[in-house]
Amino acid sequence: MSGFGIKSDDNATPDGVDAVAVAPADFPEPGMDVGVIKDKPLISTRVISDIMMCADGVAIFVSALVAKWAYIVVVLENAPQIEPYAIIGIVGAVLAVGTMRYRGLYDFNVLNDIRGQTKLILIGLAVAALMLVAIGYLLKISDQYSRGWFITWFAISAALVFTSHFINARILRWLGALGAFARNIVIYGSGDIAQNFIRRVSISLPNVQVIGIFDDLPQGQKGQVPVAGGLSDLIAFGQRRRIDEILIAMPMTNELRLANLVEQLSLLPVDIRICPTATAFRTPPKKLLDYGGLAVLELERRPMEGWGSIIKNVEDRCLSFLLIIAFAPFLLLIALAIKLDSKGPVIFKQRRHGFNHEVFNLYKFRTMFVTEDEPKVKQAQRDDPRVTRLGRFLRKTSLDELPQLFNVLKGDMSLVGPRPHALAHNEYYSTVLGRYANRHKVKPGMTGWAQVNGFRGETDTPEKMRGRVEHDLWYIENWSVWLDIKILIKTPFYGFVGSNAF
Repeated sequence: MSGFGIKSDDNATPDGVDAVAVAPADFPEPGMDVGVIKDKPLISTRVISDIMMCADGVAIFVSALVAKWAYIVVVLENAPQIEPYAIIGIVGAVLAVGTMRYRGLYDFNVLNDIRGQTKLILIGLAVAALMLVAIGYLLKISDQYSRGWFITWFAISAALVFTSHFINARILRWLGALGAFARNIVIYGSGDIAQNFIRRVSISLPNVQVIGIFDDLPQGQKGQVPVAGGLSDLIAFGQRRRIDEILIAMPMTNELRLANLVEQLSLLPVDIRICPTATAFRTPPKKLLDYGGLAVLELERRPMEGWGSIIKNVEDRCLSFLLIIAFAPFLLLIALAIKLDSKGPVIFKQRRHGFNHEVFNLYKFRTMFVTEDEPKVKQAQRDDPRVTRLGRFLRKTSLDELPQLFNVLKGDMSLVGPRPHALAHNEYYSTVLGRYANRHKVKPGMTGWAQVNGFRGETDTPEKMRGRVEHDLWYIENWSVWLDIKILIKTPFYGFVGSNAF
């Protein structure tokens, strides 16, 4: 954490927190005319993001005109009107920038690091190109534009946007090292909450610097951290220094005091926030909501809300229907082979927990001589004598999972999601692993992020299951259509085969 002011003589505090405080000399004496200290201005990250968004739009638009000159005029030696290319350039720029913004490219933390931006830029340009092709086809104007020009435009746009983002990332890192994005925070409060906040800021928030600590303590009482004065001193300090945020670090037990405090601090042009507890949330709050004037912290959010759940459902139903049609002959051959290989039903049904812990019947091709759906279920092991000859091949290649396409079509499962486990295993691991049950916030899947990352097969220890659960929860928090497509593409290579499949 950046130091501030002058350290007091007593610079040792509990838990190794530096004792830092603004010296009393920094505050004006009554009747004394003291000039304002000039701090470096804070560069707004929102402004930078908006500038980059506009710059990308301009670059894509200009690329359309440059491509027209380079390909149509120079290569084809034609001189068509520029207006049609300018119009499609504007439309393409809006579509591309809108897609890139939706994908999070213009979040400051993303702009600050060139890694990961390439994919987002390509996705934005590709989506814009596909939408333009569709618009041209529907309006029957696609034949008015050269394919060569279209490809040239895409290539020039990608090159310009890549280059500008690379340069921008280098500049932002340089400015960040100079402290251009560091928010000056003043803390009001000197107890455990303030002490814990300072510790955490020093460890994990390099763009936050505490420049003063203030509190109105009773006579003879000392705080957990040294203070530079009371509320009046804080206001005087804020009129001389650049303060970006005042953090009230105290419990919300005295509502009247807090209300008066906020009212008096509101005369300063700063953000005013409150940290009511020293206990850190295991799950970080999502955002602060306004419920009729009451401040409400959002700690968890329903996954795949809004359009997300609709898109996910359409994706599952359409793809599962097409896959059932495509694999129908293959499914019939496997069913016939199972009948010839051993006695018993072709389809094995087992109860599993689905979305919101609802129980459903999961379908699989039978791979064992006996089936189990009892309170105590033994997982299949390597060289398990219960597995049939054909069943060993089906399990190794995960072909026994294909009947779950009907579960997906029915709506019990999804193509991609956390794999469902037997009821007995579910109950056991729910007591062993703290967040295990959070996997049921979405529909279970035929394949998942855990499976394509090596967590497939037997989970005979809590450690193995913990790795699978961590990947499942990451998928739920970071779901997107692109992530589903990525998992589906990787599944035939990583999710269906492997040394853990038996």
